[in-house]
Amino acid sequence: MNTEDLKKLGLNDEQVKDVMALKGEAIKAEQAKQQATIDEITAERDSLNEQIAQRDTDIKALKKASGANEELSSKLSELQTKYDADTKALSETLATTKLNSAISEALGKTSARDPQDLKAFLNMDDIKLEEDGSIAGLNDQIKTLQESKAYLFNEGTQATYNPAGGSASSQSTNLAEAMKSKDFNFTEFLQSQQGE
Repeated sequence: MNTEDLKKLGLNDEQVKDVMALKGEAIKAEQAKQQATIDEITAERDSLNEQIAQRDTDIKALKKASGANEELSSKLSELQTKYDADTKALSETLATTKLNSAISEALGKTSARDPQDLKAFLNMDDIKLEEDGSIAGLNDQIKTLQESKAYLFNEGTQATYNPAGGSASSQSTNLAEAMKSKDFNFTEFLQSQQGE
């Protein structure tokens, strides 16, 4: 679907622009979702490869050290402690990666101009990934940012052009708003849109 196809359907330039903007937002949200999944899988793969490589090295060291039983028991105890610490660290890293992926996906669905810029304003300590996959604390922060830093969001509002010495159009340029008027005439609306 391109602009020429939409024009052939009878849409004016403004309507074509709106449709293409909506399509762009849908593509951006899908890209963010796919990137979040890729990041999560890559982090998991890398951590598993690190574990395998480290355990292979440890097994070789154990085979060399298996001469004395006491030394082996001590080495095993030491390695078990190390494995427990590594597993905990990897679990925390994986949880952080899942949280970041879920946040990136959720921000991709907002009207943010750039989700990564928006992420810099979030207080990550107040955001938690729930067992059901929902993100606690994110929506409240987004609402606060929409109020305090509205420039980060594309709200789709359009300022009416009012040249010096002229007057603003008495008819709304938004089709939905114009249709609410009692004396709405679709033909006149289209003519006024084409004349702008």
